[in-house]
Amino acid sequence: MNLELTGKVALVTGGSKGIGRATALRFAEEGATVIVCARGKEALEETAALARKIEGARIAAVTADLTKLDDIRRVARRCVEEFGRIDILVNNAGSARPGDFQKISDDDWHADFELKFFGYVRMAREVMPVMQAQRGGAIVNVIGTGGLRPSAGYMVGGAANAALNHFTKSLADEGAKHRVRVVGVNPGPILTERLRLFSERAAHGRNLEEVYARMTPLGRPGEAGEVADLIAFLASPRAAFIHGANVTIDGGANPGLIG
Repeated sequence: MNLELTGKVALVTGGSKGIGRATALRFAEEGATVIVCARGKEALEETAALARKIEGARIAAVTADLTKLDDIRRVARRCVEEFGRIDILVNNAGSARPGDFQKISDDDWHADFELKFFGYVRMAREVMPVMQAQRGGAIVNVIGTGGLRPSAGYMVGGAANAALNHFTKSLADEGAKHRVRVVGVNPGPILTERLRLFSERAAHGRNLEEVYARMTPLGRPGEAGEVADLIAFLASPRAAFIHGANVTIDGGANPGLIG
């Protein structure tokens, strides 16, 4: 399927590894120009180097801390100055810590919301006027199923994800006025570096493959590339009538009727 992304300009936050890296590479494969940002310079440059191996790929990497408004503004400005427009924003930067409710401090709550929630809000706020002036664009918020499945052990992340699911639908209501589509993606267990680390800690001597097999009804965690494929489709003109939806990709791990 031709996703009709050739010539589009995509800004991907958290593009240094995992889902963000896979998404940046997928856009590059589809002919889009990509700008990626993250805090880790070395990993970010690895993403850019991988993208440059794709024939005709155009990519720029910008080191930025998305808890800082000035950095967010700098990234958005760089995208417009270098590439002339922003057709797609993929908000993907940040994750929240798991832990015992009584041991997670106020500072921890604030720090995780500052990146995972407010980072998305602020970046969308910077990009929306650009898309409004263009009379179109697409924003994809990568959230997570923690907002759909409350858990005592993942209270901070789950609360941030639930807020982002709400924010996505509210932003879609705003974006519709300007022909800006907004959708959310809720990945379940995806085999990233972070999931591997948590799985090793939880294995307690068990075979890691056995741990993975119990994560979803399909008997495996997802791959970052599978989420990237979904994001690329949702951001593309081929998904022009998908708006205000939060789409779950979790191998059937969430048994609820919502999400």
